[in-house]
Amino acid sequence: MPKIENAFAGIVLTAQSFNPSIFTETWLARHGIVSADTLTGVRVFSSEVAQFQTSSVQVFIVPPKMQITFNIHGDSDDFTLPLKIAKRTIELLPHTPFQGLGLNFDFFVAQPVGQDFNSFDRDLLGTGDYRLLQEFSVPDAKFGRYFSKNYGESRLKLDIKPVQTGPDQKDMLQFSFNYHYEISQYSTDDRTRRLIQMVEPWGTLRNYAQQVVELGTTK
Repeated sequence: MPKIENAFAGIVLTAQSFNPSIFTETWLARHGIVSADTLTGVRVFSSEVAQFQTSSVQVFIVPPKMQITFNIHGDSDDFTLPLKIAKRTIELLPHTPFQGLGLNFDFFVAQPVGQDFNSFDRDLLGTGDYRLLQEFSVPDAKFGRYFSKNYGESRLKLDIKPVQTGPDQKDMLQFSFNYHYEISQYSTDDRTRRLIQMVEPWGTLRNYAQQVVELGTTK
């Protein structure tokens, strides 16, 4: 059976303009987002960029966007912190001209034990009646696919492509999901409430993405 070897998630808030200088260790602690003693590694707080991390979450803020990334592969199902960072930021900055929300999931899938990666990739994505496939019938060819549809209030985009990743540059299929929510059509006063409603079903969207990965790796 194919195996999911790693997976990451991202929450991306876009705006006409964020003010990165708001984000400081003092501000984060005062509003119960993260305490200073949980911060690790490199951190930057300036008027142009804010960057901080804990042992499980990385946050990057520049004027066009705020990006929260974290690993979702492993035994722990506690994703309280990244969701709290997103929701508290939305609540605390209601006058930020938010434009959209992206909920992203990336799954990295390895071929079954005993099967060559290229043949695994071809079996899943390189067969069919599309005439261009005849031009890529050589053994070293690799294949990907793009899908898109409306999903609830979001536009779901799925990009599947072969990548080389990890310290050993291992061949894997990357399933990249983006649930995109456009909120510019709502009044400024309504955007905070709408964004919170869109973030809250994060777990359901993650589960659906994983189901699609399992469906997409089964013949």
